[in-house]
Amino acid sequence: MELTRYLLPVCLTLLIPAEVEGVARTEAVSSDPAMVAGTLGASPVTPQHPPLHAEALLAILRTAFQDTRSLKVLHDSTIAAKDVLQRLLLGGIPMAVQVRDIINSPQDPGDHLEHFRRRGSHNSDLDITILLFLDQDRVQSFLRARSSAWVMGPLVLVSLHTTPFTRQVLVAAGEVSRVVLLLPTFTSGGHLRYNMVTYFPYNPVGARYRTKLVERETLTRHQLFLERFPDFHGQLFHLASWIDDFPYLFYDNEKKVVGIGQAMLQEIASRLNFTYHLQEIPPDEYWGELINGTWVGMLGQVVRKEKDFIINGMAVVLDRYQAADFSVPYFSDSYSITLKVPPPFPRWRSVVYPFGVWVWAGVLAALVMLSLIFHLLVRADSSPIYNNRMDVLSTMVWLSRTLLRQSVPRVPEVMGCRAFLACWWLSALVLSTSYMGKLIAFLTVPTQTRRIDTLEELAAAQVKLGNKLSLLPDYDQVLQAFDSGAGVLEATEYSQFLFITRSRSKTSYAVEEKLYPNYVGWAFQKGAPYKYIFDRYLNAMSQSGLVMQWRRSIIEDFRRSTGDKQRSATKGMLQVEEEEKQVLEPLTLENIQGAFIVLAFGSVLALLVLVIEVVVMYCG
Repeated sequence: MELTRYLLPVCLTLLIPAEVEGVARTEAVSSDPAMVAGTLGASPVTPQHPPLHAEALLAILRTAFQDTRSLKVLHDSTIAAKDVLQRLLLGGIPMAVQVRDIINSPQDPGDHLEHFRRRGSHNSDLDITILLFLDQDRVQSFLRARSSAWVMGPLVLVSLHTTPFTRQVLVAAGEVSRVVLLLPTFTSGGHLRYNMVTYFPYNPVGARYRTKLVERETLTRHQLFLERFPDFHGQLFHLASWIDDFPYLFYDNEKKVVGIGQAMLQEIASRLNFTYHLQEIPPDEYWGELINGTWVGMLGQVVRKEKDFIINGMAVVLDRYQAADFSVPYFSDSYSITLKVPPPFPRWRSVVYPFGVWVWAGVLAALVMLSLIFHLLVRADSSPIYNNRMDVLSTMVWLSRTLLRQSVPRVPEVMGCRAFLACWWLSALVLSTSYMGKLIAFLTVPTQTRRIDTLEELAAAQVKLGNKLSLLPDYDQVLQAFDSGAGVLEATEYSQFLFITRSRSKTSYAVEEKLYPNYVGWAFQKGAPYKYIFDRYLNAMSQSGLVMQWRRSIIEDFRRSTGDKQRSATKGMLQVEEEEKQVLEPLTLENIQGAFIVLAFGSVLALLVLVIEVVVMYCG
C-alpha cells in the first residue's frame, strides 16, 4: 500500500508530456490575472491550490453524486487542471471514472463521448460529466463545436478562475439540459467554497444568471441542478405544423384550430408561460420523409432548425428518431382498413336464421336417425299412435310435433319407448325454446350481418385488396373506389375524419385488427434542452387519461357539429362503441351445449335415484 501511494502520482505525472506541460503552465500564468497577482506577493488564489479543489470536489461527489453510476472527467490540458485531476484521483473517487483530455487527446473527445453514449454506459441522469478548465476561451470553443448529443446526463463545469466573467461558458453549454458552473471563492478563514451559477436562457436579460453559494455539507443533486426552464417568459415558439391532421390538429366547422395536440399545447403553454405560432401547411407539402438523404416536410423544418418542434401525430420510427429528439409517446395510432357495412339479412331468412348451418344439419340428422330407431321399437305396439299407416315418414312427422310445440294424444305402450320419448321431448324442448327466443330477437331487434374482424378473414373475403392494392392520388378517387366496393387503407384516426366529412360514417366500418401499430410523440430539434420539461407534462397527461378524454370529447363535438348522429351525445364513446359491436349471430353448437349438458346431468341423477329406490325396495 505504501509503494502504491508513491508510485501512483509518479505514473500520473508521466502521462503529461513535458512540452505540453510547459505550454500549459505558461498559458495558465499569462491568462489568469489572479495567478499573476499571486506571483507578485498578493494572496494566493485558486490555481495554486489544487488540494483545496480536489477536497471540495470530492465532498460534492460523495454527497450530491453518491448514487452516480459512472463519472467522466474532462480537462483543458492546463497544468492547473491536471494537478487538480491528479489529486482528485488520489483522493479516492467513490465511482467508476473515465478521464479525457479535450485538447491533446489523439481521438476527438466529442466522438469518443458519442461512441461511449451509444454503448449505453454513460447516457442517463445517473451519469455525471465534469469539465475542469482554466482556459475559458479554449473551453468555449470546445463547447460551441458540439451539440448536446455528446453528453446526455448532467454536466458540471468547474472553473479554476475566480473571475465572474467565466459564467459566459454556460452560454456555450446552453444546449445541455442540466448544466451548472462552479466558480471558486475563498472564505475569510481561507476555506474554498464554490458559487453555483445556473443559466436561464429565457429569463429577462438582467436575470439570466443565478448564483448561490454551495454548502457541501448539505448539498443534494436537486440543489445543485436547478430547474432551468420553469418559466419561458412569453417566448414565441414557431411550430412546424399541418392543420389537417384529425384528431391531432385540424379545423372545425367554425374554422377554429382544435385537436388533441392543440389541447395539450394550450395547457402546457399556460403553465410554462410561452406563446406559439402554427403554420397551416408545410411549404413543400410533405409530412416528414427522407428523400435522397434530405429530410423534407415538417420534420425537415425541425431538422434544419427552421422551426422549434412538431405537435402533429408524428409516428416515432427509427430514422426520424435519429434525426430529431422525440418526446415520450403519449398516444398510439395505427393503420386500418375501412369497408362498407354489409347489407342486412333479408327478412325471408328469418325462419332459418336462429340456427347455424351445422345446428340445422345436426337436428335433421338426429331426427332421421331417431325416426328409424323409434319406428323399429313401436312396430310391436298393437295400438296405433298415428292417424294413418305406420311407416318411417309418419314416425318422423310424429316425432317432429314436439319441435313445433304440439302435444301428442297418446304414447306407445311399449315400455322401452317411454324413456326414449322423455329424453327426446326434453331435447326438443331445449331446441324449440332456443329457436323461439332467437327468432323473437331477430324479428324485434335490428340486426347486422357479420362483419370482418381479422386480417385473416379479410384475406379470404372478396374485397379489392391484396394484389389489387393501388395508391390513389386524392381522396375523391379513394371514395369512388370505396363506393364501388373497395376497402380503404388509411390511418385509423384520420379515416374517421374522412368518412365523417364525406357523409359515409354510417355506411362504413373499420376492421378490428389493425396494421402497423406505432407510437405518436412530439418532435423537437436535436439537442433541445427543454424537451424533458415537455416530456414531464406529456407523460402526466397520458398517464392520467387526459389524452383519451380529450380525444373522446373532440371527436364527439366534431360529430355533433357535422350533424352525424351515429353515436348518441348522451352516452360515452367507449360504451356506445361496445354496444355497436354486440350484433346478433345464429346459435351454434357451442351456444346451446350447456342445455344438453344440464339434460344429461339430470338424466344421470334421475337414473341414480331410480337405482337407489329399487335397491331400497328389494332390500327392505
